[in-house]
Amino acid sequence: MENHFYLVATPESLISSHLNPFDFGNYMAVGTKKNLKSQSVFFEVDPDKLNLPMDYIREKLVAYPDGEPKRSVYLSIYRVFEQTPLEALKNLYLVTDDGKVLEIAASEYSESNKEIHLYQQYNPFKTRVASKLSPPEFVRFLTDTAKPVSVPTLFFVELQLNELAKNPNAPLNNLPYRNPAHLRECLIKLHQSKERLTKTVLREEKSELPYRTIKTGFFIGSKQNFKFYPFPLHEELESSYFSWWRSALVQHF
Repeated sequence: MENHFYLVATPESLISSHLNPFDFGNYMAVGTKKNLKSQSVFFEVDPDKLNLPMDYIREKLVAYPDGEPKRSVYLSIYRVFEQTPLEALKNLYLVTDDGKVLEIAASEYSESNKEIHLYQQYNPFKTRVASKLSPPEFVRFLTDTAKPVSVPTLFFVELQLNELAKNPNAPLNNLPYRNPAHLRECLIKLHQSKERLTKTVLREEKSELPYRTIKTGFFIGSKQNFKFYPFPLHEELESSYFSWWRSALVQHF
């Protein structure tokens, strides 16, 4: 059986598996008896660019006696993102809570217009932040070790603000964010202060992310380098990825 290796953000872990990315995503979301319901976000990684415990993997990543593949062998659960070089990252996978999997390849990022952004961080913390900084600037800002507060690696997604990005008094319309009055207050404070670059909206996001709120896509960066995984356009979601998109729009219980 072929061995696969995954860097999982939910929760942070490095896992080896016999399952291909789509089967692995389904397994992470619903389990073997379909009695789980949880999103999963993970990268497939290149084992040749990692320092892996190969003896341990050969011992543990073994098919069951009946030939059934080994679904998961945990290799690390602590500070995994910062120990994984960006060049080891392959495609990104987003899994709905009923096990539908969307594959996203890395792409070049084009700078957006100067406006306020909303970022949901996945690692090393789950803070939601409004910022005047573009995604590449945000990566450089938080991974700058010359500052008293910095992180070695940052993984986050940019979320939609729609008209709020330019006018904090604009209507929310269909944005499903909790405590919209607080979000608006944070955006107003950013507009009013020339010095302030970021404002915390939520100290920790404890619920699952509504995928429909994603704007540009996912970013992962370390120091001066970053990778961008673009979220499909709405037209693509409605056509090429309709099954996944329909699942993403429904909360399953």
